[in-house]
Amino acid sequence: MEAIARWIRHNQGLFAALVISVLLCIWTFGCESRVGSLTTPDKLVTRDELSIEISTEQARLENELVLLQKAAEAKLAQLDRQDAIKKQLLDFGLLSLSTGQVNPAGLVGLLTGILGVGVIVDNRIKDKVIKNRPLPAAGNSV
Repeated sequence: MEAIARWIRHNQGLFAALVISVLLCIWTFGCESRVGSLTTPDKLVTRDELSIEISTEQARLENELVLLQKAAEAKLAQLDRQDAIKKQLLDFGLLSLSTGQVNPAGLVGLLTGILGVGVIVDNRIKDKVIKNRPLPAAGNSV
């Protein structure tokens, strides 16, 4: 044991280099590299776990994109309906101005469309009022 201690005192630089080399080898081959997670910043993940996270996030974003596209299609359909009503109004106005007469069939179609939109809006308002109405207490039947 004393021979080792004497050798270490005599070769301090070499001993320090050996210790550092051994620690570096252990760290290089024994510890798997880790980075911060994509979804949980406080969590460290390995390369394989990161690949799984990437695949999962990609699938989630693709699903979100599909839902967004469906919502956009519904909004575009609403815009088309609104534009159709505007077109009917303009067509009715142009026909009336060009002929100087009111087309009863066109007027009935226009009024029916306007009333239909009014009924839909009215039903939505009533549904909201009914949904938000407080329920009566169980013991108070009046």
